[in-house]
Amino acid sequence: MEGAKMKKYRVAVIGTGYIGAVHCEQLLRLPNVMLAGVADKNPRLASEAAQQFGAEKIYQNAGEVIADRTIDVIHNCTPNNLHYEINKQALESGKQVFSEKPLALSAKESSELTRLAEKKKAVTGINFCYRYYPVVQEAAVRIARGEIGTVYNIMGNYLQDWLLYPTDYSWRLDASMSGASNIVGDLGSHWCDLAQFVSGLKITEVMAELKTILPVRKRPKNKETLTFSAATDSEYEDVKISLDEYCALLLRFDNGASGTFTTSELAAGRKCNIDLQVYGSESSLAWNHERSAELWLGHRDKPNQIFFESPNLQAPETRRFARLPSGHPMGYMDAILNLFRDFYQAIELKEEDKKPDFRLPDFQAGHEEMLILEAAIRSRESGAWAKIGSANI
Repeated sequence: MEGAKMKKYRVAVIGTGYIGAVHCEQLLRLPNVMLAGVADKNPRLASEAAQQFGAEKIYQNAGEVIADRTIDVIHNCTPNNLHYEINKQALESGKQVFSEKPLALSAKESSELTRLAEKKKAVTGINFCYRYYPVVQEAAVRIARGEIGTVYNIMGNYLQDWLLYPTDYSWRLDASMSGASNIVGDLGSHWCDLAQFVSGLKITEVMAELKTILPVRKRPKNKETLTFSAATDSEYEDVKISLDEYCALLLRFDNGASGTFTTSELAAGRKCNIDLQVYGSESSLAWNHERSAELWLGHRDKPNQIFFESPNLQAPETRRFARLPSGHPMGYMDAILNLFRDFYQAIELKEEDKKPDFRLPDFQAGHEEMLILEAAIRSRESGAWAKIGSANI
């Protein structure tokens, strides 16, 4: 007998720049998803994305997408200043919503979105994709099992070099689009989510130094500058920069552990260097994005180890993320695909009146990162430790 036909969720991606194109490409790999449409304020980008990824329809704007009752899920890949309003309207229209981070421009807004999602019983997701490398999931399980003992310290960094030169410019440096912070809201939110997910601990206090290293940059006059794109224009205009391209955080966690985190977008030679080290009373572990298939295991009284991602050797609950035979490393696109799989599985479970048994980064996780960001900004202004606000909504 022929099996039941698989339901396909009709999905629209709003914003088709760098990360929007990544979303489109990974959505095509999901058997239960149909890329029904794309939208972008730049008609050329929308048209190119529709052609490249086979989207059914090009929408003129986000409002047109939200008003389309045939769309089940929205992926919000717009700049930061548009996240709140689009997410809110999409939730109010009854859609499931996957958003880029940060979730909004303030904790007040992110709290409102989290409450609204709960009221609407919506499945939400936020793109904290670095959780979804196979050995990162493995690290979280090992710590939860108590393998490294009591966590003492969590340290790391997130380094890039794409804003090294004065001619490097991005909308992320415009406070009206990016919000109160550039680098903490962007790279910092990724690392803090990673540290909390892997350790199972919550950040409770921060002391922050946020610094603008290049207070004047040269913005190209004749084109929009996409994230990670190279500057090619010969004509520029000087613009004042107030947002941070460097940050250092001292951290305190809810079990009494301490930590340090440094992030910079002017670290020459570092393209996407994410480093996370967790030190416990029995042993330690570390993960680096440049060797993303490896998990370093540190010991006091026996040789250290390198664990390589494996669908055969990982914990039963993390094997599903290692989708290739042992020795075949997965990458960034696969991590996003793993996240999308969990998100759409959560939607399927919701329709069956079931709850997922996995930790999906949802709007609540996005709200928690907004609270950390605002504490970092308060600390910068006061020069003192700042407590993280309550995540209870």
